[in-house]
Amino acid sequence: MLVLLIPMLGLLFDGSMIFINKSRLQGAVDGAALAGARALARGADSASQTAAARAAAIAYVNLNYANGYFFSSNVVISTPTIDLSVQFQRTVTVVAQVTYPGLFVGFLNLGSTTIYATATSTRKDVNVVMVVDRSGSLALSGSCAPLLAAEANFVAQFASGRDNVGLVTFASSTYVNFPLGNTFDTASPNITTMINGISCAGSTSSAMGLWTGYDQLVQLNEPGALNVILFFTDGQPTGVVFAMPVANASPCTNYTPGAPAPGAKGTITGLYNTYTNVSQFFGILNQTGVTGGNGLQYIQNDDLVPAPNSNGCAYYSGWSNNGTANNMGVTTDFVGVPLTDVFGNSADTSYQSITLNGAGLIDLGNSNNAQAMALNAADSAATRIRAGVTDPNYSRGLTNILIYSIGLGNAAIPASPVFLERVSNDVRSPIYNSSEPQGLYVYAASTSDLQAAFASVASQILRLAK
Repeated sequence: MLVLLIPMLGLLFDGSMIFINKSRLQGAVDGAALAGARALARGADSASQTAAARAAAIAYVNLNYANGYFFSSNVVISTPTIDLSVQFQRTVTVVAQVTYPGLFVGFLNLGSTTIYATATSTRKDVNVVMVVDRSGSLALSGSCAPLLAAEANFVAQFASGRDNVGLVTFASSTYVNFPLGNTFDTASPNITTMINGISCAGSTSSAMGLWTGYDQLVQLNEPGALNVILFFTDGQPTGVVFAMPVANASPCTNYTPGAPAPGAKGTITGLYNTYTNVSQFFGILNQTGVTGGNGLQYIQNDDLVPAPNSNGCAYYSGWSNNGTANNMGVTTDFVGVPLTDVFGNSADTSYQSITLNGAGLIDLGNSNNAQAMALNAADSAATRIRAGVTDPNYSRGLTNILIYSIGLGNAAIPASPVFLERVSNDVRSPIYNSSEPQGLYVYAASTSDLQAAFASVASQILRLAK
């Protein structure tokens, strides 16, 4: 019986050792493939990124499988392969082997056992547009500089030459600081330079910011990549771009002629604005911003720049470039506020209640409509982006766009978590739709939480890209 029992026990022991070593080696190789895929963001070109991925994968195996682990030896790691044959993705494959001597079966002259493990990780190329609030409340709370530092660290997580990164900032005006592209690290000026040159002033035109980010992704038109909008804000939306119907009795002289509504003689297009926690409409603003010779945006008059077609208007009377805007709150120039903005986003939805006037427009006599229309339009913009609606600029849309939101909570009136959950289609949203791309809302209570919030979103994006 001992003649039979001892070999059986030996085989059982060696089999257990082989299983333990195999599990350990497989775990090390799995992690190495993921580490290699993440390392593809290191380097300014494909060759350096490939070298970084191979080095990271080999180092991960060596760090997580020690030579001599449970009697094994001769750890061999094949050169990791990087497959570039599929458009918009790179695949990292790692193969490793170790030798287990066979402590008992060796007595039977059965020899050693070679244990193999292999793992593959696919890293999709990422197109991410940062749509970032730069309103005056960030300056008031001392959050502007910490925000810019967090943005710069976020950008560093992506692969120059492969991933496309863009930057859109919004306050009263909206500006494409860095068009979506893969030279974000090597261009002159690069995206980090653009970030460091941002000033914070003005109100919060969230709907236009979101739609401008969508416009960037539609223009690039890479449905095979992972397309993402990162939306950051610290406050409630306060402005929407409308073709405002100019009243027949208005003294405005620069309007576009036509009859868009009863009692109207034409339109003036610009950002119609309010302020957080102020139930009041304010006059038309220049919605595009002012560009400097270095590509950076100039902030003039605290980003409160009247639209160039404001001549003669009552709201423009007393307005100068020395910081005064005496009659911004005058509403008599307009018949009412249209139900949709110039991008097609609805200011009249079931999200926030608004009232209409006799002309079928949003009633300027009800000051509560000011904040409600801005929230509705931004919410509508996010919903339409996730649906991939047609962008009139390119006569096409783009589906499967993920929206991640970061809300900073230290403003006097911070952005509503429910609003940002709705924008992202977060599972916590009251209108969560499982058939649409599921994003995430991340809360940053103070400036000290910004780095972690942006890092969390980067981790989520890169996890989905693998």
